[in-house]
Amino acid sequence: MSSLISSKGGGGGGRGIAAGNTSGGNRHGASDDWDAPPTIKALFAFQVIWAILTAILFLFTVFKLTRVRSKITHRGPYLLLAVVFILFSISFTLSAAPIRVTFHPDVYLRIVFSSVMIGDFSRTFSSAAILWLVHIRGAALPSPQSDMSSPAVIRPWKRYVDCALVLGIFILELAIHGYTLDRNLAYLRTVSAIGRYEEFVKIATRLRHVISTVVVLLAINVIASLAAIKVAHRRTKFTDPVIDRLLVVAGPFVFVGAFIWMFADIWNTEHPTYDPGRTLALSIIGDLSQVVVVAAVLSTIGLHRDSYPIESSSHLNRSSSGPPKAGY
Repeated sequence: MSSLISSKGGGGGGRGIAAGNTSGGNRHGASDDWDAPPTIKALFAFQVIWAILTAILFLFTVFKLTRVRSKITHRGPYLLLAVVFILFSISFTLSAAPIRVTFHPDVYLRIVFSSVMIGDFSRTFSSAAILWLVHIRGAALPSPQSDMSSPAVIRPWKRYVDCALVLGIFILELAIHGYTLDRNLAYLRTVSAIGRYEEFVKIATRLRHVISTVVVLLAINVIASLAAIKVAHRRTKFTDPVIDRLLVVAGPFVFVGAFIWMFADIWNTEHPTYDPGRTLALSIIGDLSQVVVVAAVLSTIGLHRDSYPIESSSHLNRSSSGPPKAGY
């Protein structure tokens, strides 16, 4: 069982793997004398830090949104971002709990799988928030002389493709995690099913590869969309600090997060044995990348004017002298 949990948690940067491998605590709660290895204690500390930090960022997001005078449709990405911060905080909390406290096997499995599943949702929705911002900012671009010359990233069909991609990944993650948890609980409770467990491990590994593939595809889509709209800005001498911030700060960490995800998936498939040092390293890098991405999106709230003249900004910018700037 521990080998599957180890490989299963690896896709998310290693966060789900440590929970079943700690020896501290007792059957009913945390022990007063926790003698876990230093790497396990460090992993627990980082999970608590990330949980508190993302909860604070959620409160900061709500505070900023109450002071932004903009259309409700343009607040959409940041409302989604607030949901992402809540999901991240829950995921980190659930990830930390089994490290310090020993639960009944059924409860333990539900907590670990819920932590990884909610973390996957958070990553997907954070990418969705960036793509949403790209489409909103694309509306501020000066109108081309023909629709054929407009960049694909701001065309309506690209918006539909992005929505379908995010929704499809969400449903896929929900189905795969639900199936994997259900099968683990079934094998945990039924002795007669243990003989088929190795076959299930192979199926679960393939399903995890599917999630890793779609995560990488989504990351490529996010980076390509940011790069495409930046190229369109340069062609029209259009300045948009929101896209610049996302491309320079969020873009590299979107790539790093996807790379760590794929690396952890491949590594844990080839080396399913639990390694505390590897777990800690992958967890720190993977979780840090996710937090930096959402923090970068949050930082763009301050890059706006008192009003939000998206629809008219391109006309105003074209009639003014000098390079146009996006009204945000």
